[in-house]
Amino acid sequence: MKAPSFSTWAIVAALAILLDPQAAAAGTPIDAMTSEDLENGERLFRVHCARCHGMLGDGGEGPSLKRAELVHAPDDERLFLVINEGIPGTGMPSTFAPNNTELWQMAAYVRALGRLPAEEPPGDAAKGKEIFETKGACATCHITAGDGRGVGPELTTVGLRRNLEYLRRSLTHPDADYPMTQDRMTGRINAFLTVNIVSPDGEFEGMRVNEDEFSVQMRDLNGDIHSFEKRELLSYERAYGHSLMPGYRAALTRTEIDDVVSYLMIQKGDR
Repeated sequence: MKAPSFSTWAIVAALAILLDPQAAAAGTPIDAMTSEDLENGERLFRVHCARCHGMLGDGGEGPSLKRAELVHAPDDERLFLVINEGIPGTGMPSTFAPNNTELWQMAAYVRALGRLPAEEPPGDAAKGKEIFETKGACATCHITAGDGRGVGPELTTVGLRRNLEYLRRSLTHPDADYPMTQDRMTGRINAFLTVNIVSPDGEFEGMRVNEDEFSVQMRDLNGDIHSFEKRELLSYERAYGHSLMPGYRAALTRTEIDDVVSYLMIQKGDR
């Protein structure tokens, strides 16, 4: 029999903390999970969840799961439902293949991830805030805690949704990733894809925020929303592989980038 990996031992240790007498009072199937259940939960997680949440659960296209409180899953029952049914209007899909036992095993593994150490910020968050607001001019496109302009994705809770490497890559190679959403009619779409539109009213460039067979909605560089009927357009171009966000490899030093990443990592919607 293959020996458990280091990550499995870490998860087993975390589960021991999770299954204390107070937690047992909750009375969910997670309370009765064994190390074998957790190993299977880890295996299923890597099959169904790791593409978005990372092999170690530290996030990527999807949010990091290495935190004690999950926004959409405040308790075990809700976590089970989220894994099973997904979250409408987001990139989180439903999971069809696993049975109920396997879903609970996945839920136990996710809960245990929240007991593991979170990533350590690589720089100085206070300096990063100053760079974000001045040299980086990030607020011209992004809203953080109510301040800024909403051309690009809002960053108020980005520290809950993105891991360190994703944030660094977004600053240095902004063309590499696009935030995704899930639409019941059209499936997952590139929510912030750059589009160029020519209509009878003029030319528009900005971020696509929604699209179906008949219409498209976009946010221009001033943050204003425009909606168009496709049949009325003179031209419509989707600029795949292009981001309106500038890359900061030349504009900022590595230390400054680490500082900005650290500032973004602490953006967790705290009031």
